[in-house]
Amino acid sequence: MINHFPNFVCWKEIFQVYDKQRDVIFLDSISCYALGLMLCVKGKYFSGPQMAHVLAQDSFEDCYFLLAEDIQSIPENRKIILPFKANFDGYKPVLNFLHSIPNKGLVIVGISSPKQNFFANYLYSVRPELDYFCLGAAVKQTWDLNANTILRGSGFQWLEFMIFQPRRTIGKMATTIIEALTIIVSPLRLKLFRKFVQITKS
Repeated sequence: MINHFPNFVCWKEIFQVYDKQRDVIFLDSISCYALGLMLCVKGKYFSGPQMAHVLAQDSFEDCYFLLAEDIQSIPENRKIILPFKANFDGYKPVLNFLHSIPNKGLVIVGISSPKQNFFANYLYSVRPELDYFCLGAAVKQTWDLNANTILRGSGFQWLEFMIFQPRRTIGKMATTIIEALTIIVSPLRLKLFRKFVQITKS
């Protein structure tokens, strides 16, 4: 299975390629969850940072990482640092790394969304028996040597990101506000978002 944690920034792209046999979708942000409640649809809220914290506590030895940047606390034999590429389909270093992962391995993808979600779809097509987690920036904020996990699961973990990555976080907040307003004023987008929230319940 592929575990996705979309927010307002990338929910549409992930929903467009949703496969109920392959994908498990959680609402990554309190704002998505709250808007769903306003529309009388209760989705499943479980954030990427919260999942990262659970994996770090309970299953770290089984985790294998595909990362946009190096994290020193992760052993060399359980990570691959990805170059800047638009597409990794057929990329030999990734395929070699993927085939080296034992069947019980948990694959953590730590690049930007929705790129990481499409990438996980490809990885799943190669090794569907593995479990995948699209965690993005939550990987660095959880496994980095200076990681802070005090706010994990509280719905306010964005405050951590504001401290560690202020420019990126402000940009995402602006996109979130614009997308939320677009959903509210667009009947078509509103209908689509309701369907999206509903699949997080399954």
